[in-house]
Amino acid sequence: MRFLLAFLSVILTFSGINTYAQRITFQKKNVTLQHVFKEMRKQTKYDFLYNADLLKGVKSVNVNFKNSKLEQALDSLLKSNSLDYSIEDKVVMITAKETFIQLKPLVYSISGLVKDAKGATLPGANILLSGYQIGTVADSSGRFVLKGLTAGNYNLLVEMIGYTPSTLNVIVTNRAKEVEVVLEENVKLLTEVVVRPDPYRSEYLATFKENFIGTSANAKKCVILNPGVIRFEYDKDLRILKASSDELLIIENKALGYTVKYLLSYFEKDYETNVVHFYGYPYFEELEKKESKVKRYAKLRRSAYIGSPEHFFRALYDNTYQKQGFFINRLVKAPNTKKRPDAVIDERLKLLSEKMRKHRDEKRRKESLSYWTKMKLLPDTVEMLIREEVERHTLVQQKSPSLKTLDFNDALYIIFIKEKEPKDYTKYSGYKIQRPDDFASFQISLLYRLKPSPGFYENGGLYDPEALLFEGMWAYEKVADMVPMDYVLEKLE
Repeated sequence: MRFLLAFLSVILTFSGINTYAQRITFQKKNVTLQHVFKEMRKQTKYDFLYNADLLKGVKSVNVNFKNSKLEQALDSLLKSNSLDYSIEDKVVMITAKETFIQLKPLVYSISGLVKDAKGATLPGANILLSGYQIGTVADSSGRFVLKGLTAGNYNLLVEMIGYTPSTLNVIVTNRAKEVEVVLEENVKLLTEVVVRPDPYRSEYLATFKENFIGTSANAKKCVILNPGVIRFEYDKDLRILKASSDELLIIENKALGYTVKYLLSYFEKDYETNVVHFYGYPYFEELEKKESKVKRYAKLRRSAYIGSPEHFFRALYDNTYQKQGFFINRLVKAPNTKKRPDAVIDERLKLLSEKMRKHRDEKRRKESLSYWTKMKLLPDTVEMLIREEVERHTLVQQKSPSLKTLDFNDALYIIFIKEKEPKDYTKYSGYKIQRPDDFASFQISLLYRLKPSPGFYENGGLYDPEALLFEGMWAYEKVADMVPMDYVLEKLE
């Protein structure tokens, strides 16, 4: 938006000549930049676009170009002032040079005390930062400290043998946080539990693995080491499968080289709509550090991170999402003027909230229809659409110094152009998103808003994971394709 406003008042000269040169020969002392640009346009047949206010106060210059390339001449001309340039389609755009001050990020700590329900301290309790590879152990007095944290929304995952794992949400803004964690005794470990055999357990477990671990290439190398701690509950009337656990699931990911400890808070698969919801608290440990496997792990971790929601929200936060390969379109809701009583209606929008999903409101489904705002999804078309969207309202808003929020209706259609869709995803997964026939097989995901103003942080973490629903590539990639929130993208050798 700032870029567009800067050019409300411009000096734009047009040239009807198609042939052009790219070299400059021009010598003159004490000449204005306007005069130099005019001479450059004359010799190169390039148009020059700039805001007249940018040149106010800029001193006259001495130029001595002898058959110089246009880029070299511009570099020499603008290097000593606050102006920059870009060239596209025979147009030279002169803009203000962006200046950046590299600030060391502010870091904070989370410290606290771990106790039992009676108030006794618990030395030796494990305090893990969910989603990260950061953890510590409570000292002899039950105290702990996690250092080096930036502002953000964190979940502490606390475990100790004989106690039920506990989580505590901590929001770090502009100061260190002091907390207290209380663990409850795990009664099930202290008493004899009678387990009735379930003839469908193996079927439920297979469904759980497919929808929790995933079906990607990485998922084939993942194993749940303690599946016996998972409890299943199936509602025959609603055709809904639920899973829960009072203990941490231990997942060995031999593809990415992690052991993942996962406290499962919620899992539900609706067989009627084929929608899966789950969330929990993962903690990552290095599986092994054998030198022979380091490069393979690094390559697969990079591939798992590239194009992921974590990658997208990091890039969206610092406004580099286009440079990093993401393009955003809109999936909008509009009246269905051709509806018929027996018409087959797209169910995507029906799934935007738990209420709509459970009640299966047929009437509302038949009153709306999904369609694409732009059928030709080329990068330039998408960019125009993004600018049009920004003019109507700001997609990303700064909620606080460390938190940004999304403001959109219906859904976002997100294209990642730096990776193609895997063959297994395209042929067998059932997650593939509809697209124009002539559009390349880049990765596409849909992002639905379930709650108002979903928030996200600089590290790509979500303020409330339940505020958004994924479809497409992001729904296909599950626990087997997760990397820690403190993962750093490195260049491969």
